Amino acid sequence: MNLIEVTEKFPDELTATKFFEKARWKETKKCAYCGSDSVSSRKSDYRFTCFNCNKSFSVTVNTMLHRTRIPLRTWLIAFSLVTDAKKGISAKQLERNLDVSYKTAWRMGMKMRKLMREPAGKLDDVVEMDETYVGGKPRRGGLSTLTKAEKAYYDRTVERLDKRFDISEGKEKKKWIPAHLVKRGRGTRKVPVVGIVERDGNVVAKVMEKLTHDNLKAMVQKNVEEEDAVLITDKYSGYNRLSRIIDHIKVDHEKMYSYRGINTNTIESFWAIIKRGIIGQYHKVSLRYLPEYITEFVFKYNNRNDDDMFKTLVLNSMQTQRARA
Repeated sequence: MNLIEVTEKFPDELTATKFFEKARWKETKKCAYCGSDSVSSRKSDYRFTCFNCNKSFSVTVNTMLHRTRIPLRTWLIAFSLVTDAKKGISAKQLERNLDVSYKTAWRMGMKMRKLMREPAGKLDDVVEMDETYVGGKPRRGGLSTLTKAEKAYYDRTVERLDKRFDISEGKEKKKWIPAHLVKRGRGTRKVPVVGIVERDGNVVAKVMEKLTHDNLKAMVQKNVEEEDAVLITDKYSGYNRLSRIIDHIKVDHEKMYSYRGINTNTIESFWAIIKRGIIGQYHKVSLRYLPEYITEFVFKYNNRNDDDMFKTLVLNSMQTQRARA
């Protein structure tokens, strides 16, 4: 549901509250504490009173939106903004669009990512597996534009900095990292994320601090129907023994990227969405919260052909916290 539809369908807080009530209780309202259907009519503060346990409750009690102080209409607008943004929407943008503080916008964003956690089911048929690295991208030097005198000056400067800042001290934050130690791809200091995608199907992805064969194997066994699937990967050594548990095909990217449909283009297209989202929208994501952002991209990819992402967030928000745990 786009922003215009949301604002027209829910012009005030009452209509938004009724929408959440129907998502949670359908036609019969029940006490959020004891489950009794003997409750009062809705009061002016949008709360009910249970005649069985005498407790007062609202539609959000014991749900994923429990104790929220944000108007439910604002939540619906936020759901619309987030689900319409394929590559994500920053907390600063939510702050401006919703007229809330930055801290509130950030917390709303993280809450919505928790609502996006859904089991993808096991993948089968042709599946592709690959890893990517999330973090800053080192810039390549423009040595071709330097004169000999300029290059000599910078060479002397690098040598001076190498001597002044001893990189062997093992400090957590190094003030100076020589250019030859800045790596790209495997071997980098960036965070690895591993993904498996079914062609024309769903994707699963997770942050994996250590790219070991055992971790990769466990991910395949958890998310892929081994008997009914064919796995395509590149020639990274961590995938070497996967042929023991699944039909496995390796593509040598040093020689080719695709041969008559044998490729990892689908999962690499998913990585492109993630990197454009992180670089273009979020700019920087910490390791602590990276799994939540990956969850968002996985949710949107798996629901790319479904126009009901908005409704899914509403339904998920009305589930009990125990059910979502």
